[in-house]
Amino acid sequence: MQRTELTGLDGVRAVSLDVGGVLVVPNQDWLAEGLAAAGVTFDRARFTEGHYRAMAEVDRCLSTPEEFTDYRRGFLQAVGTPADQVDRGAAALSRVLTSAAWHQPIPGAGDAARRLAGAGFRLAVTSNADGTVEALLRTHGLAQVGAGAGVVVEVVTDSGVLGVAKPDPAMFLATAEGLGLAPEHVLHVGDGGYYDAEGARAVGMVGVHVDPLGVCPDDRHGHVASLSDLAGHLVAQGPAGAGRARSAPARD
Repeated sequence: MQRTELTGLDGVRAVSLDVGGVLVVPNQDWLAEGLAAAGVTFDRARFTEGHYRAMAEVDRCLSTPEEFTDYRRGFLQAVGTPADQVDRGAAALSRVLTSAAWHQPIPGAGDAARRLAGAGFRLAVTSNADGTVEALLRTHGLAQVGAGAGVVVEVVTDSGVLGVAKPDPAMFLATAEGLGLAPEHVLHVGDGGYYDAEGARAVGMVGVHVDPLGVCPDDRHGHVASLSDLAGHLVAQGPAGAGRARSAPARD
């Protein structure tokens, strides 16, 4: 499939990061152990592919945010689980896919976030979660507000704290407000075409979908294979206004 070209990058000053599918995937040891204990057949080599096919199924079904029924079914189909084991596999995954499971780093994602920060892009996190995503990211040395082992972000917008979930405009607007930027100066990147890219576009942000398998049919937003891929596009041009003196962020 031909990928939609990234556009509107010249005004970007900040990047809002989804967590799942951008920075991390669920701990694959935990997934394998849970499925094996339930006697479910699977191909572990396809687990990463399984995440993105599962998210494509979530998009296709327009699932309620954080209801993982469609995700579990899509994942199991992608990793070769026989049809007569899918219900058993879904029950096993329901016990494993807790918020604590989402911490296995995607190769290159942390370096890509640091490249963005080093190039002058301000960073934020915008995640559908349960109120614990900031602590989870800090605990695993992935990202945090202020000093720490991970990449420094200025804002963490967690649906469990805010009380609404992506694609609700309030999620994206809270991130823009926290950054002190108009939405058009923020790019949001996530692994959901509907929840992330289109949700962001609806408030005026640049929306980008991490779709390494090239399965998203929506040509209204741009697609990248990974955060590293996106960083390559953005770092090459630098943030909007990078040549101007930095001061307290203006609300424009």
